[in-house]
Amino acid sequence: MDKKEQHKRYLKKFEIVETKVELPIQGQVRDPDDLYQFLKDLENENVAKVIGIYLDDQNLFLGHQVFLGFSSKSFDTQLLYHYYALFLAKKFIVLINHPDSIDPTPDDADKKLIRALQADAQVLSFKPFFADFIIVAKKSYFSMAIQDGTAGHGHQKPREK
Repeated sequence: MDKKEQHKRYLKKFEIVETKVELPIQGQVRDPDDLYQFLKDLENENVAKVIGIYLDDQNLFLGHQVFLGFSSKSFDTQLLYHYYALFLAKKFIVLINHPDSIDPTPDDADKKLIRALQADAQVLSFKPFFADFIIVAKKSYFSMAIQDGTAGHGHQKPREK
């Protein structure tokens, strides 16, 4: 294919791929415990991770992305919104681990990232719903939505119609 022909190529359609691998979370994410059970193995991790969890408007799990080696200090929120758009999400949850700590209380870097995500949710044109920020430490976790109430209350049950 010559150079002229390469510029005429485009993605024609998406394909649905069947797989035998189950989604790690099935159904609705009702509260932080649902995610904590799914990601409990983070307690024993030695490598820092930031995980984006993407939900639809009924809190149904759409997908997740693991950003290996990132911490609250080094994470660029633009990465999160790339996958937010890719999954066509309506809500997102950020889950991080504190690999060397038994205390899941947010430190200064966590608080700075939380403020950045809250500010992004206010100014971005597509208005992402920042549902929660969960920190997993050894044997416990912190949920912003539950413990300090500053998240967007993303774990509320859907309204009855």
